[in-house]
Amino acid sequence: MPKTAITGSLVSIGVDKEGKTPVYQQIARGLTHAIETGKLAAGSKLPSTRVFAEELGVSRNTVLKVFEGLTDAGLLVGRVGAGTFVRELVDPFAEGMPVVEVTPERHASPLRSLSRRGKALVASATGEFSERPTPFMPDLPDLREFPIRSWLRLLNETSGRLTGQILGETSNAGYEPLRRAIAQHLSAARGILCDYSQVVITTGSQQGLDLVCRMLLDAGDPVWVEDPGYIGTRSIIRANGGIVCPVPVDADGFRIDDAVDQLPVPRLVCVSPSRQYPLGAQLAASRRMALLDVAERSGAFVVEDDYDSEFLYDGNAIPAICGSDRAARTIYMGTFSKVLLPSFRLGYLVVPADFREAFASARAVVDRHASLIEQMVLSEFMDRGLFASHIRRMRALYQARRNQLLSGIEALFGGGCRAATPNSGTHLLLPLRAGCDDVSVARRAAERGLVLRPLSPYFMTDRARPGLLFGFSSFNEAEISRGLDLLSSFRTEIDAEPAEW
Repeated sequence: MPKTAITGSLVSIGVDKEGKTPVYQQIARGLTHAIETGKLAAGSKLPSTRVFAEELGVSRNTVLKVFEGLTDAGLLVGRVGAGTFVRELVDPFAEGMPVVEVTPERHASPLRSLSRRGKALVASATGEFSERPTPFMPDLPDLREFPIRSWLRLLNETSGRLTGQILGETSNAGYEPLRRAIAQHLSAARGILCDYSQVVITTGSQQGLDLVCRMLLDAGDPVWVEDPGYIGTRSIIRANGGIVCPVPVDADGFRIDDAVDQLPVPRLVCVSPSRQYPLGAQLAASRRMALLDVAERSGAFVVEDDYDSEFLYDGNAIPAICGSDRAARTIYMGTFSKVLLPSFRLGYLVVPADFREAFASARAVVDRHASLIEQMVLSEFMDRGLFASHIRRMRALYQARRNQLLSGIEALFGGGCRAATPNSGTHLLLPLRAGCDDVSVARRAAERGLVLRPLSPYFMTDRARPGLLFGFSSFNEAEISRGLDLLSSFRTEIDAEPAEW
């Protein structure tokens, strides 16, 4: 039976000692093929000749002969005291080298097309506007203010406790101490009295919503969503076969009465009641009660997206809907990306008690669980009070930045813009007069080095209104001032609407 060795780069080389081809030629051809096809990348280190020979069951002299031959051929290079490495190949496009062209016709077959859901998913993404932290990009925390030293210290302390046993025993729903810390935080900050076993750790709110849809939606089920609303929400619903039913939003949030009168009975209702995205409205108390009543009578589930409730600047926090839901029809969804780092892919769901085992089992099918070491560090971060301290510090910092940006916008466009004075969140909204092309305005701003997100793409119906979203959380005083100076240079091109909508 042919024997196979695994190189240091995990590329297998097979040898048939009973074959007609000499063994050293088989090894040489196998390595050459691996190098030329890219299975062994340039710079890859090969195992020592002794280890390679033992794996293949051949003499070390045979492997030495192979290495020497491939070194002479320019495929390998030996470095004294370091070992043998794959050398950079000759430019395959150099004159005289054969080039295999891949013509468009080779991939034009309809059998290679994306699914309808795949095409819809690609269409929902946009790369037109920069996502880098450039004034005034919305929805970004200040990366420079993240307490990296405290985090690294906790990482160093925690990593020593990470064992194989912990890896094997951690629940599919996530690291238990972190789930307990989240349950305690939600009880104190959001009025949600839940057991830690109802908390399911996810890799962010996007995955959380996807898991909810997989668990509760069948193809063709109606889902009520806010209009305007977060684009990612409707993309995930459609990807899971749900029918998106837009519900208009006004100054008091989700217009539940309109939905009851005009739309089919929903399976899910997706709302952001603490701060509607992107308008910033809070869902009125009467509408909250009406929403819970509709859910209880119809058998629908409410998905409460509480994406940035931590940043409240004026007044008292309104408790989460989940905390008032006696019928247990609400699934609460939170994320740490807005509070800590965008790349910090940890979020969570709070599911009804009778669903906790089902969601934990389904979580394992999706991807087992999120990064365990990050869960462990975050647990310590919360237990030691560092999370609450960070939120308080950022809340004060963001409030000052909000006030600076608001004053600058009012100086340029005049006061009286209701939507530009939110008491929470990380962005301001400047309404534009009806008929303005906010996408074109945002594009012209980008040409001048400003990132302003247009409002109209967040609408799904002909109720679309133009506006511009200004983020302030990620930018310090000097950056906001510089951004306002840039904005003033084309102020006359922006037809702002000073009156309330």
